[in-house]
Amino acid sequence: MDILAKRIKKMRESNKMTQVQLGSELNVAQETISGYEIGRIVPPADMLVKLADSLNTSVDFLLGRTDCLTPPYHNTITDSESNLLYHFRRLSTQKQQRVIGYIEAIKDNDIR
Repeated sequence: MDILAKRIKKMRESNKMTQVQLGSELNVAQETISGYEIGRIVPPADMLVKLADSLNTSVDFLLGRTDCLTPPYHNTITDSESNLLYHFRRLSTQKQQRVIGYIEAIKDNDIR
């Protein structure tokens, strides 16, 4: 198994996600995630970015270019911001838009 396959599996498991959950989040079948994890399928570049985002890591880590698990921006956000982002990413696109609308409404209220 190559490093990409190993790291996708490692990060999925460390995020306590099943292949089905990760596939659902990425809009791919569980079989696709399995293929990534055994090295039968190499994810295209756009999917690598989505995988890294969903697994809270960097593309460089997944590809073996670094052993640093977290992307550099994680050093600049607070724990509560990280927690918010974690939960936000797991919402459907429709629910994400509702959250953004709610935030905009709160912002507009503060301005008035």
